[in-house]
Amino acid sequence: MSKQEKNIWEKLENLPREFLYGLLLIAFIVPMINPMGLPLPVTPEVKKWYDTIEALPSGAAIIIDQGYSGGGEPECGPFAVAVYHHIFRKGGLRVIGVATTQEGPLLWDKAMAEVNPEKYGRKYGVDYIMLGYFAGVETAMAALGKDLRALTSTDYKGASLDQYPVMQGIKGATTVNLLICYTTGGDQSEGWVRQWYTPYKTPYLCNVLALMMPTMLPYMKAGQIVSLTSGAQAGQMESLVKVPARGIAGADVMTFTEILVSAFVVVGNIAYFGRRASKKKA
Repeated sequence: MSKQEKNIWEKLENLPREFLYGLLLIAFIVPMINPMGLPLPVTPEVKKWYDTIEALPSGAAIIIDQGYSGGGEPECGPFAVAVYHHIFRKGGLRVIGVATTQEGPLLWDKAMAEVNPEKYGRKYGVDYIMLGYFAGVETAMAALGKDLRALTSTDYKGASLDQYPVMQGIKGATTVNLLICYTTGGDQSEGWVRQWYTPYKTPYLCNVLALMMPTMLPYMKAGQIVSLTSGAQAGQMESLVKVPARGIAGADVMTFTEILVSAFVVVGNIAYFGRRASKKKA
């Protein structure tokens, strides 16, 4: 084995860590700045979200719990935004937002700023509304289901609900067609099952943190949740609604970094076996 040949294989086997980390950093930053929308398989659970919303009749009312925290927004927020795009683009649906976390109304405002319902011709008070934060979690859920008007008579801005067309005929769970919850807390995700699905059989879509999936899966298997997804699947929903954003960017980052790590493994093995073959020749 020549010295030059030995140096080539050794250099490949001992690439500087700074070089490898630099490539990983590039693979992370580029897709975040410019999402490429690489092909992304859509799971049956995400497709069921899409199909459930598509099947809603004109005039249907959707209660949406903006139940995630600020810390969970990077995971749950992109999925929620993609679904809002779907709802507002479809049109003819009424969105009634509630919040079971204190940060909910602020995160609702953030989501609405990202979606911009007005570009779809939707107006606050006519097509969508936020009622505000309700303390007590399951106590509030039960009260909302029984008689929403007894729990609150105003929206989160303090204006009377009677002036908003979107609230016409909405009294409680029996006047709602679909329940959606985005949450980082088990009290919310499980609470809606107990307080709305069990007594009223309201169809329920739930989006949670990935680490909460094992806890919530039994509810879906029991038929108490129409579809359960994690925030990490936001890219799939964005792909379905054709609005690439943070979810697609995150998926692209994962794809690029996995490809790069696989390339590192391949190069390392080529160098290893190349050096062994050169030794045998010598």
